Amino acid sequence: MRLRCGLIGLWFASWLIAPPVSALQPPSPGPSVQSSGRIEWNAFQRFGTEDGLPQHSVIALMQDKEGWIYAGTFEGLARYDGRSWQTLELPTDGRRYAVGALAQAGDGSIWVGTDSEGLWRGVGRGRDIVFERVPLSDPEAVNAFYPADDRSMWVGTGAGLERCQANVCARVDALRGVGVRSLLVESENGEAMLWLGTNGEGVWRLRNLDATPSVSAAPITRDHGLPNNVGLSMVRFAGDLWIGTGRGLARMHDDQLVVYGAGNGFPVAMVFALQPGPAGDGRTVLFASLRPGGLARIDADGSWQLIDGEHGLPSNAAHALLLEKYRNLLWIGTMTAGIARMERDRWALFDERSGLPDRLVLGVGRGLDPDSLWVGTARGPVIWHNGQFHPMLPSSHGGELVYDMIDVPDGTRWVAHGQGLQRWRGSTLLEDFTVDNSALPAVSADRLALRRLSMDAYELYVGSGHGLARWRADEGLHRVRSLPDDMVDGPIKAITVEPASDATQADLLWVVGGRGIVRLDGEQWSRVDATCLQGQSTFGLTVERVDSGHLYWVSTRDGLFQIDPDGVCTIWSAANRLGTLSHVQRAGESLFVFGTRGVLQLDRHGPPDQSGVWFGAQSGLASPEMTSSTVDAWGRLFAAGAGGLAALSPDTARRPAGPAPLHLLSAEFGAPAQPLLAGSVLPPDQASIHLRIALIAFERESQVRYRTRVLGLHDLPGPWTPESEARFERLPPGDFELLLEARDADGVEARPIRIPFRVDRPWWQSPWSLLGGALLLVAVGLSLGRWRLAAARQRARTLEDQVDERTRELAAANARLEEASFTDPLTGLRNRRFFALAAPAEAERARRAPAGPGLLVAVMDIDHFKAINDTHGHDGGDQVLVEVARRLQSVARSGDFVLRWGGEEFLLLCRDVRADEAATVVLRLLTTLCSSPIQTGDHSLRVTASIGAVTYPLSLHSEAAATLDRAISLADAALYRAKHAGRGLGILVEPAADASDWVDIEVRVDAPA
Repeated sequence: MRLRCGLIGLWFASWLIAPPVSALQPPSPGPSVQSSGRIEWNAFQRFGTEDGLPQHSVIALMQDKEGWIYAGTFEGLARYDGRSWQTLELPTDGRRYAVGALAQAGDGSIWVGTDSEGLWRGVGRGRDIVFERVPLSDPEAVNAFYPADDRSMWVGTGAGLERCQANVCARVDALRGVGVRSLLVESENGEAMLWLGTNGEGVWRLRNLDATPSVSAAPITRDHGLPNNVGLSMVRFAGDLWIGTGRGLARMHDDQLVVYGAGNGFPVAMVFALQPGPAGDGRTVLFASLRPGGLARIDADGSWQLIDGEHGLPSNAAHALLLEKYRNLLWIGTMTAGIARMERDRWALFDERSGLPDRLVLGVGRGLDPDSLWVGTARGPVIWHNGQFHPMLPSSHGGELVYDMIDVPDGTRWVAHGQGLQRWRGSTLLEDFTVDNSALPAVSADRLALRRLSMDAYELYVGSGHGLARWRADEGLHRVRSLPDDMVDGPIKAITVEPASDATQADLLWVVGGRGIVRLDGEQWSRVDATCLQGQSTFGLTVERVDSGHLYWVSTRDGLFQIDPDGVCTIWSAANRLGTLSHVQRAGESLFVFGTRGVLQLDRHGPPDQSGVWFGAQSGLASPEMTSSTVDAWGRLFAAGAGGLAALSPDTARRPAGPAPLHLLSAEFGAPAQPLLAGSVLPPDQASIHLRIALIAFERESQVRYRTRVLGLHDLPGPWTPESEARFERLPPGDFELLLEARDADGVEARPIRIPFRVDRPWWQSPWSLLGGALLLVAVGLSLGRWRLAAARQRARTLEDQVDERTRELAAANARLEEASFTDPLTGLRNRRFFALAAPAEAERARRAPAGPGLLVAVMDIDHFKAINDTHGHDGGDQVLVEVARRLQSVARSGDFVLRWGGEEFLLLCRDVRADEAATVVLRLLTTLCSSPIQTGDHSLRVTASIGAVTYPLSLHSEAAATLDRAISLADAALYRAKHAGRGLGILVEPAADASDWVDIEVRVDAPA
């Protein structure tokens, strides 16, 4: 394709056009890169082919007036609706094309520029958009758009410039043969002027746009200091014209070029897009996409920073840029990683790309220097200094598994690691305590706390899995045996210190054990008594000083408790969704709660029943469970986990955005489907409604919630759900109003959509029919005389029976509606909503069952299902799903559960399965599925699946292994290992012989000939 070849060839053209580096020194070089010295990052949400993008090379981005995001790739056009990307096909008879330019005209039409299929214009809304070709004067690749007025568009192509309307284009003769790469329209002295970046002849200006456009003045070229003559992008920012070229960036300031390139350390890169946007602190900055290099962020004064792979950007080959208009989020189209969206409330991950020795992080904390941050990894600890991570220990000890570290004001450093406790001064090891040569309670030292005793004296507390130790300069290291009896030899989960208000007094210290919390005041230990802590397994503690004493935040296995100075307990129920809690961390006005299922941000001063902000895998956390955390001098949060060092900048000052627009994608009734409009009248036999809505709130989309109801039938609001699709079956006669509501991740509700409609009564219930019947009864009564009273009574009984029948029909309709909510409409299997109701009882049954048979949890995924859909269409894929569901049900026994878990994934819960029978059950599932081909239309398919399975209750003795959700997570992980092992097999997860880890058992079945 010509655009693809042109973009690749532009690398070589930019070097051939440009003179030697010595001749490229600009008239005025830009400033050098700006660095604060502290850890900097940006968090990005990535979208790729797995989310529906046609391809990972995204070269054009656009947002239309309704809020939808469009992406042009080397394999076509796609649109984002807040949940996934859908491909929009141009009518090219199957010929492939790349989309390199996108724009919307004032009349709402969508303009699409391609490399080999010319120019297209789309009209319509939602799924009904229709594209028609707009003939160009010169059939070249379309590179750029700029709206000329409400109905016409300036179009830059490889052959020149054209002004196009709906069905005709007019060439600008002044630019004939000049390849146009970028366009910018401005007003100068009341006259519109068009800037053009060309494909090798610099930057031009056109005037007299409404008549016969003419070139104004000589073009700006490399002779004036432009890095080279390829003008890829242009924008007006901070009062100056910025020009992105094939070898760097130039700023026209007071008729002089300030050049960003090799002379000031700026990447010598192609600058394909320029986009002003918010910096997050109220300032407006300029973003420049660089290929290669990543993303440059430039302040109004010209200072700049580079955002690349080391700062979280998924790819250093950035191309297209878009500032989303409702949430002011920057979208970056890359050449190798799809789309990256810069987000505020998202975790960033530091791993090997950022200089960490390993992505398995064991601990994290602050040093004495505000800029310093230490990180313990599986391959040794590092510390941040002078803009990068350095080894924290000499090479002789560089591989220590460090869990905690404390820098002491006297210049020494204490290190708690997997083999003991060390004291360092610089690179000199002063003391090395182990379980063999000291009073250290256990092999591993896990927690450290420094307690100041006076102005110039301190003591160190060391927590381990078997008790607490204390070090003093005059005493050395000793076991602390003055703790309550149940804590002396037990695990120490956390140690918290609060500086004394008087520098002459000793700090307060709290120690969290597995069965309680104690406080050290002076030399006296006392237990923190609260009724809510009785019988609890305590894990973490944060202490807050208040006027009347201390306020405690305690994380336990059963939830988060707040204990006031009077010992009164308040449970914060939102933390229950996190599973077992590990610890809590205060950051400014927020409290962060860490658990096995993610992280929860709560407002410390808010109500206990607040929902908070939940962070999981969809919020950037590679591993939802974090072992420790810290807050740096700027209030930023860092957490240690199995997927890397996670970092978050809590934006507590940011106010929620205004209401996002809510769009009705479709609303239909009857069969065949007809559009439901305001005022529609539904026949009584077609009174079923199906609708789809979407909220244009492209930030933390997984937390967007919807609510739909029919006023006049369901007047009370139901629960908020993530489902944006709803059905209402067999509505009764009457006048109703459909109410559609949505709220974004911040809880801000959108303006609702209301659709009034009416359902007709059956003919026999119409007023005229009832009136005619009444007159007939009167006539019959007058005619028959003596039977009048009996006939009237009979009619009354008939009417009562009809009312009773309609009442029963309505009750049956409601029952069917409730049943449908628990059933997958395609396969007839139960769905996730049913599982959420049935799972607690099923898990409890399995846990209470005698030792022996358990609950086999199996997650199954059809192999290569996308290929089935691509080859045989979605109807063929649906046939495969239906047949697979039938076969799974044929294998299931009475009492077993077979659920459609999502897409091509199924969940099976098989009761009373012994551990030695589990592999046989998995084998039977695989054998049944591939026993015979599945018929889809005229084709016969061999279908295989991959299975991950585990027997519940889990036998490893850990708190994390106690839940059914944990079993499903293990089975899901085993499923992915089965996928990577070649598909068509099952992996059964069982505990190792010593119950210290999990082992995989492969179950394979030979496909029939």
